[in-house]
Amino acid sequence: MLNGWFVLLGDAFFNGSIVLASFAAKLGAANWMIGLLPSLLNAGSMVPQVFLAAYVARLPVKVTLYRRMALLRVASLALVALGGFVLGQHPDLLLWVFALGLGLNGFFTGFSSLPFWETIAKTIPMERRSGLFAMRNLVGGALAFLAGFLVRYILELPLPFPYPYALLFTLGTLVFAYGWHIFGQIHEPPDKEVRRERISLSLPFRDFYFRRFLRVRILLALASMVEPFYAAYAVRVLGHKGEIGVYLMVYTLASVLSNLLWARLSRRFGSRSLILIGAGLGALAPLLALLLSPSSFWVVFALQGAYLAAIGVGTATYLVNLAPTDARSSYIGLSNTIVGLLAFSPVLGGLLADRVGYTGPMVVAALCYAWALYAGRRLKLLEPVGPAR
Repeated sequence: MLNGWFVLLGDAFFNGSIVLASFAAKLGAANWMIGLLPSLLNAGSMVPQVFLAAYVARLPVKVTLYRRMALLRVASLALVALGGFVLGQHPDLLLWVFALGLGLNGFFTGFSSLPFWETIAKTIPMERRSGLFAMRNLVGGALAFLAGFLVRYILELPLPFPYPYALLFTLGTLVFAYGWHIFGQIHEPPDKEVRRERISLSLPFRDFYFRRFLRVRILLALASMVEPFYAAYAVRVLGHKGEIGVYLMVYTLASVLSNLLWARLSRRFGSRSLILIGAGLGALAPLLALLLSPSSFWVVFALQGAYLAAIGVGTATYLVNLAPTDARSSYIGLSNTIVGLLAFSPVLGGLLADRVGYTGPMVVAALCYAWALYAGRRLKLLEPVGPAR
C-alpha cells in the first residue's frame, strides 16, 4: 500500500501524458518524439517479461529481483534529472539524454514487473486485490493531487527553461526511490516447491478467455496513441502554458475521486466492469477534445484521469485473477510483452499528427476504445459478486 502511494506521487512529477509531453513540446520535439517518450517507459517495462518468466518462476522469493533492479531504476531517472540541469543550452542533446534515461528506466522496470505481480499474487487474496489497488490509487492519487500545486509552483518559478523541469524530475526520482525501497521490504513467503514453468505461446493461448482478454488489451494499447497529445494540443494549438499544472491537478483529482467509485463497482460487479467503463470513457474523451472550447479543455483531463484509472486497475486485476497459479508468470509475461510491443502506438499517433494534425490520432483512438468496449462485453466474469459494502 505504501509503495503505491509513493509511486503514484512520483508519477505526478513524471506524468507521461502531461509533464513529459509538455517538456518535449517546449524542447521543440516532433510529435513522433513526444509519443516516443512515454512509450519508452511503457514498452520497456513490458517487453522483457516473457523472456524472464521462466527465470522468475524458478526464484523461490521473487522480491529479491525487484530489490536488485531498484538501484538501476533510480540511476536511470537521476540521469534524466541531471541532464536537465547541465544540458539546458543544448536542447537537441538534452532531448536524446532524456529519451535514453526514460528508455533505461522502462527496461529495468521490465525486470521488476513480474516479481511485483508475483509478490502481490502470493500475499494478497484474490477477493482483496481490486480493493488494494483502488485504495493505493485513492490515497496515492490524493498525494499526487497535492503535488500538482507544487508542480504548478515550480513551473511558474522565474527560472530559465529547463531548470523547473529538472527540479520536478529530481523530486520524482527521490520519491520513486523511497517507494521502491518500501516494496522491497515486503516479507514474501518462499515457494514451497520450485516451479518449472515452460514458456511457450501455446500455453496461455490455449485458454479461450485469455485470448479474449488479450484482444481487449491490444485495442486499449492501440487507443493509447492519443494519451500524450492532449497536453501537446493544449500547448501548441490552444496556446496554454501555465495551465499545464492545473491540468495535472484536474487529471489527478479525477483519478482519485473516480477510484472511490471504481473500488465499489469492482467489489459489486468484478474487474471486468472497470475495463468496460474505462473503454467507454476513453472513447468519449478524444471526441470532446475536438469539440470543447479552450476554457473547457480541462474536462478532457478529468475524463483521462478517470478512464485510465479504471483501465489500469481493471486490466491488472483481471489478468492476475485469470492466470492459473502454476502458469501465472507465463500469462502475465506473455500478455505484457505483446501489449508492450504496442506501447509504441503514441509514436504512430505522433506520425499521424504530423501528417494530418491532432484530429487524426484522436479519431483513431476513439474508434479503438469503442471497439474495446464492444469486445470487452464478452470477457469472462471472474470474481464473485455480491452486495456492495
